[in-house]
Amino acid sequence: MAQKKRSRTERQKGKLTIWSEKEVQMLHDLYPNMSNAAIAEKLKRPKTSVDKKGFDYKLKKSKEYRRKVAMTNNSCRRNSWRKDEITQLKKLYKTHTYNELADILKRNAQSIQSKATKLGLWKYQRSL
Repeated sequence: MAQKKRSRTERQKGKLTIWSEKEVQMLHDLYPNMSNAAIAEKLKRPKTSVDKKGFDYKLKKSKEYRRKVAMTNNSCRRNSWRKDEITQLKKLYKTHTYNELADILKRNAQSIQSKATKLGLWKYQRSL
């Protein structure tokens, strides 16, 4: 049985409105430098609708916007290492055990070992 085609007013009631040319142009203009949530709010559309349209048009965020978001996310990360913690780790690494460092830096021993490895720190000399 063929499904009856919905009229424009029925689509609006169900929140399935067609994008106008003006809205599409605004999406193209705003997409590179604004979050999809902010664009959705500005266009008075669901975020999922903005996500899908951006995908359909193969729109990309600008490098500057992606860099700004990455910096914000990294600064908010719960386990981000501060510069003073890294300095203290480098200073104390060879003379303290992982458990002692964990107590001093208020981190778990695995986190300390992982960070030390990433920094290239070694507790023992390799014999040749």
